[in-house]
Amino acid sequence: MKATSTALAIHGGRPVRDEKRPWPVWPVAAPGASSALDAVLSSASWAITSPYQSELQERRFARMFAAYVGTEHCVPTDHGSSALVITLESLGLRYGDPVLVPALTWVASATAVLRAGLVPVLADVDPATGCLDASAVVAESEVSAVIAVHWACNMADVPAIAAAAAPLGAAVIEDAAQAHGARWQGRPAGSLGAAGCFSMQHSKVLTCGEGGAVVTDDAERAGLLEELRADSRRYRNDPVRGELPLRESANTMGANFCLSEFGAALLCAQLEVLDEQHAIRNRNYELLGRLLADVPGVRLLSRNPSQDKLSLYEVPLIFDPLPHGTTNAWAASALTAELRIRVYPPRPPLSRSRLLAPWLKPTLAPLAERLAARNAGRRFPGAEYLANHAVLLHHSAFLGTEEDMMDLAEAAVKITRYIASGRPA
Repeated sequence: MKATSTALAIHGGRPVRDEKRPWPVWPVAAPGASSALDAVLSSASWAITSPYQSELQERRFARMFAAYVGTEHCVPTDHGSSALVITLESLGLRYGDPVLVPALTWVASATAVLRAGLVPVLADVDPATGCLDASAVVAESEVSAVIAVHWACNMADVPAIAAAAAPLGAAVIEDAAQAHGARWQGRPAGSLGAAGCFSMQHSKVLTCGEGGAVVTDDAERAGLLEELRADSRRYRNDPVRGELPLRESANTMGANFCLSEFGAALLCAQLEVLDEQHAIRNRNYELLGRLLADVPGVRLLSRNPSQDKLSLYEVPLIFDPLPHGTTNAWAASALTAELRIRVYPPRPPLSRSRLLAPWLKPTLAPLAERLAARNAGRRFPGAEYLANHAVLLHHSAFLGTEEDMMDLAEAAVKITRYIASGRPA
């Protein structure tokens, strides 16, 4: 790697990346995606509420994804946030019960708790990994459930968190929206807790535009999850051609969070190439780690050795220290200018997120009051450190070549040298 000594691109200097070299685009349609969508278009079954003709794509995807994750059951949903809502509802908790949520995550991890009639209790994350750890659970005297978020490219230590949650009687739910295909001691993300929730939104490594899924080994919970996402109905064991494949089992009151047949068919196609894409991304990530290993002032996120397979979603580059007057927002803008690809800071911790605002909905007023009371006085130094020192790259950047990783490293070196020079941002 040869670092340039020219002025920063953000100050008018020559960028590291030549504009004639585009980055990989996302999403990437799998080879069978078009034919899978065409098959649904001509099938007369566009939703799981269509009159039964033959096996639904939704059922096919559920079977494939359960096998991929290593669980007995998979219940697809329309969004990842819906997956979290129905999983929380399946726990049988009471209105207003507290649920531990890491402070560094997308807001849906907390708003899903509110949508389920529960109260998010925010906890700090380990600044080395970006994830909730068992010590945060041990510090709690009362929580009814824990949402363990696998963040960016790291997995939370779910076995340790579950052990810490057991004396509290709290179930552990994996928010694996960013971790399709990651593994912890050989076990896939999503298979370690009471249930695992996934998002298949546009930016995720497995996507159909908008979609989600819950996986579990608990047959009783799987049945409740089916009802919770299909208006109190679950699948018939013996569907009859021309009739709806759902029966009104009505063991609980549900809503409509069903995945369309188009989304399910697309996911079946995309799942076929997911591991191939993982191999490319992970190989490039390891190369970037080697290139930055001896560069002072910038590093990759630390990873627990028990995580034996990566799933890159967002890749943090952590700049430390950042001199007074220099922010990670500036570093992100500087890298964007050098690389001609969007680099961005993490979202602020949920404790100061504009998006977590239940008081703006009158129907949530009682929960908003409990949210304020339960979280008063809490501090989140680990989440704040990462929010203020990390910048993020989307996983699509890692679908490229070794030369692309050389560019990433060269740009990072250029920024760190500028910061070390003490010149103002």
